[in-house]
Amino acid sequence: MPEIPLKRARLRAYVNAIADLVGERESGRSVGRELAIGILRKSLEEFKVEPFRGVRFSDDIYDKEMMSLYIVAKYILRIPVTLFGDVFVNEILLDRTSLVIRNSSEPGEVRSTVEKYLGKADEVTLSKLIRYITTEYYLDLIGEEVALRSVRNLINAFPEHSENFKRMCKFFIAVVLGSKIVSDEIRSKIDLEIRKKALAINLGLSGGAPSNEYIIEVTRIAYGNAGSLARLKASS
Repeated sequence: MPEIPLKRARLRAYVNAIADLVGERESGRSVGRELAIGILRKSLEEFKVEPFRGVRFSDDIYDKEMMSLYIVAKYILRIPVTLFGDVFVNEILLDRTSLVIRNSSEPGEVRSTVEKYLGKADEVTLSKLIRYITTEYYLDLIGEEVALRSVRNLINAFPEHSENFKRMCKFFIAVVLGSKIVSDEIRSKIDLEIRKKALAINLGLSGGAPSNEYIIEVTRIAYGNAGSLARLKASS
């Protein structure tokens, strides 16, 4: 049997988890967030795929992965997420915020939208929003241009976090460049170096590009494709 591409296997795990959630509800059981997180974790383990994550395996990674589950349920399977009660209450607010900021370059509107739906715009809140946008991109809900515009609008709206954004956007940059590595659009370390610096500047993060090692590791976790990674590592 041919190997299933990593991203497709991860998507299957999400779909399987949602099917299990629907089954729990139809059986008359109360479906809460903790139960949903447990079902998601079990499904990822059954499909032998890691959560969609950066280099560090954080304690709350499965809670963060509820963003993926929400996007697949609402936008890929077209299931009304209200079916699950309060399970996706956090993701609904992130989704509403993302829809506004992708279409508004006016810093005041972006800022007020974040504060309206997500409350205090601190580093934790902004990091969650960037991860949500990154997940939208990874699951092909939005394209690269829209993803870049969304993050750039967010950065422009919160200049007081300009240094923090360099850290908060590492994962986003790595996922975008990772898609180019596995498609062989980026084939050498020199090309990667040029692309990552250009992407950081495009976002308004001069000097904020992650290391090549970080990008390669995130690419491995998110996309797999050992052949492309081996070729890149061997390049000069």
